[in-house]
Amino acid sequence: MRKLCIAATFDDVQLWTAVQSYADAFYVLRRSAHERKVKDALLATLAFIRPCSTYAADLRPALESNWPDMEDYLVVHASKHVPAAFLITRDADMARRSPIKALTACEFLAYLESEKGLVYDEVPLPGKH
Repeated sequence: MRKLCIAATFDDVQLWTAVQSYADAFYVLRRSAHERKVKDALLATLAFIRPCSTYAADLRPALESNWPDMEDYLVVHASKHVPAAFLITRDADMARRSPIKALTACEFLAYLESEKGLVYDEVPLPGKH
């Protein structure tokens, strides 16, 4: 994930995430950290992650779909409202059902290297250990 954030910081990619994912992250992370720290950390991600959302018109198809997880349906279908070329996920079922090509983060980084010639390595900075 860190390398994807680096790619976004250099404007080599645009990272989008569904607004619902921020709510999920907030509730999960709040179990381990103070609410203000979690909110500040999520706020910091807005520097390189763009939020997107579904519309009211997405609800009926979600309810009529055969997706077992309606939230997954809405997260995946938020991609149709932005210029998303890929869905990056570890969820195999979500990937299989996605209307756009789905890859893991590692697969996407391999794609960036093979198709775009972009490689992201983490290197220690002098004086930072």
